Amino acid sequence: MPNTYVRAAAEGMPATKEKMTFMDLEPLICDAYNMIDVLLNLLEQHFSCPPENGNYVIPETEGSRLFFVASVAESMSHKARKSYYEATEGKAS
Repeated sequence: MPNTYVRAAAEGMPATKEKMTFMDLEPLICDAYNMIDVLLNLLEQHFSCPPENGNYVIPETEGSRLFFVASVAESMSHKARKSYYEATEGKAS
């Protein structure tokens, strides 16, 4: 009896990775831009006014949220950069 599960899974996988094109960059760039916008909004919310006692104090959950959003924004921007160089075959403009 053939192993249909494995064969079906193998048939669904692409033979080769499709090359990233310049037009494929738009969602990556827009997602990174939007995540950076979220990060800047959080930073403005917590740090736009000087604190009265000289130290900024935010709840732990907000600190974790800021770190998470910054990490995701960094990851997205690296992915967009890598994809840009793949789409342009390493040729910087």
